[in-house]
Amino acid sequence: MNRLHTIFNLLRPIGKLIVDIKFKYTYQVNDPLDEPYIVLSNHVTDFDPIFLGLAFKKPMRFVASEHVARWGFLYKLLKFCFDPILRYKGSLATTTIREMFQSIKSGQNVCIFAEGIRSWDGLSCPILPSTGKMVKSARCGMVTYRLTGGYFASPGWSESTRYGEVNGSVVSVYSKEEMAKMSADEINAIIVRDLYEDAYERQLAAPKRYKTRRGAEGLQNLLFLCPECGAVDTIQTHGNEIKCTACNHHFTYNEYGMLEGTKFTTVKELAAWQRNKLSELAEQNITLTCPEGTLQTVANHVETVAAKGAITLSHDTLTCGDISIPVSDIVDMALHGRRNLVFSTTENYYELRPKEGVNGLKFLWLYEYIKTQIN
Repeated sequence: MNRLHTIFNLLRPIGKLIVDIKFKYTYQVNDPLDEPYIVLSNHVTDFDPIFLGLAFKKPMRFVASEHVARWGFLYKLLKFCFDPILRYKGSLATTTIREMFQSIKSGQNVCIFAEGIRSWDGLSCPILPSTGKMVKSARCGMVTYRLTGGYFASPGWSESTRYGEVNGSVVSVYSKEEMAKMSADEINAIIVRDLYEDAYERQLAAPKRYKTRRGAEGLQNLLFLCPECGAVDTIQTHGNEIKCTACNHHFTYNEYGMLEGTKFTTVKELAAWQRNKLSELAEQNITLTCPEGTLQTVANHVETVAAKGAITLSHDTLTCGDISIPVSDIVDMALHGRRNLVFSTTENYYELRPKEGVNGLKFLWLYEYIKTQIN
């Protein structure tokens, strides 16, 4: 038995204790294929690797954000115990794919959280069309796994967890022979179908309680427009309360994940309204700003400050301090954590950190809108 098998078996009881304390996680232990396979799962909480690790008899190598490699001694421990495959968000994933294929070829299973980021509104995030091509090229079996309830137990916009039901289950199992008969587009369609989750549709059909005294805290990481007056970056949260400092509009987030006291019932509806509103503003060539932030380059897992100062994003340029980068030069962009942006150009990999309390999601959404216009 190799080191990974030994450590997984030793740590499994500890992982179970953690999720028993923090969540009501229900699952079955699966051993679906005798051959190497890739597990594709949706992504709902920071605890998802523990959920998946408990649910499969055989250990897996997880694809993880490159950020974990900047954790010093803790990363060395993670590397020794789990040997994660690193993925640079907001960039091409060539080296990640190569390492995944090497693991499969050596007989080791791999797990990918196909969306790459956690859900902000309870809906599944888009899955790259290239995912099906990548999985087909691995020439192995595939298992799809869906987590439900996790969005309410640990919303992507919040730093707190809530005690309530989380369930994990295998959706489908596909052998190597079955995979060989399918096209990359067919595989991608299967992944999107099997992993799709609408947390609010499920919650409205069968409401479940998620106990917390801090339900609303962090919602300002998602909500940058007041739903009442439309002011930008005026949302404050405390406990279960949400308040706009511009118009004094108050509303609450309850233990069922629903909104009370405003015109939207769910965060999903509120997020959809906000995205549509931002698109309307983008059509008017809006420029988004932040009074202070830091731009740093990342190379070999080492961060180097490149600039400090005000952040602006226009239809042409992203600026921080005295550095300006044409939007057309940005290959891809993603959100790391709840407000930091990571992106790549042909020359560098960057992380942009707005100052504490400033919403970073608005910059990502405007960038995505701009890129659709450029392309």
